[in-house]
Amino acid sequence: MNYLWLFVVAGGAAILGLALAFGTIRQDPKRSIPAIAGAFVVAIVAVLIGVYVSSASTAPTVPPDRQETEKQLPAAPGQTSDLPGK
Repeated sequence: MNYLWLFVVAGGAAILGLALAFGTIRQDPKRSIPAIAGAFVVAIVAVLIGVYVSSASTAPTVPPDRQETEKQLPAAPGQTSDLPGK
């Protein structure tokens, strides 16, 4: 389902970009070609950065141990018996 929404959003943006490029080429072809080429370069760089970030490794996660030793540490979470008046 995520890929469907990615296709819808990216496809809509691509169609809008093509429509804008077509309109600018029709109005002033000499000025619009370098601008469109620059936009394609920026889009390609953005895709490459996105692929790099999505493939980079993340920080390792350490699962809690079964003996619950994290509760014996000095900064252990408070217990209800530690509250005043109990």
